[in-house]
Amino acid sequence: MTIQPLIDHFETYLPVSESDKVFLECRVIQRSVKRRQFLLQEGFPCKHYTFIISGCFKMFGVDSKGTEHNIQFAIENDWITDIGSFHSGKPSKLFIEAIEPSVILQIEQQDLYFLYTNIPKLNRIFKVIIENKYVELQNRVL
Repeated sequence: MTIQPLIDHFETYLPVSESDKVFLECRVIQRSVKRRQFLLQEGFPCKHYTFIISGCFKMFGVDSKGTEHNIQFAIENDWITDIGSFHSGKPSKLFIEAIEPSVILQIEQQDLYFLYTNIPKLNRIFKVIIENKYVELQNRVL
């Protein structure tokens, strides 16, 4: 498993020490995902923050008429998650689907909280990432 793309991503915000890298390596899972494979389906809680090494994903909801409504597209060096479901543990109303074969890194909730505690600068990094994603969503809606 290589987490170097994730390290490089974090270092665009703040430096990552060698000891931080060791903590990260122990808490991140790499997965290969096939085209049209779901990371999340409606009715299930979101259990991971997902960083995309390669590939492309879409997050969408389906209305009562069966029409898909795209919320987000995410590509290489980007994040995708249902943040509301992830933090509340409640079932998601969204789907996350691979548009093409992809390689991802995932962090589970308890591992993310462990990293926040043991690498405090990650808390700041994720705060900025989430703020940027929120602005991106607002701009997309406008």
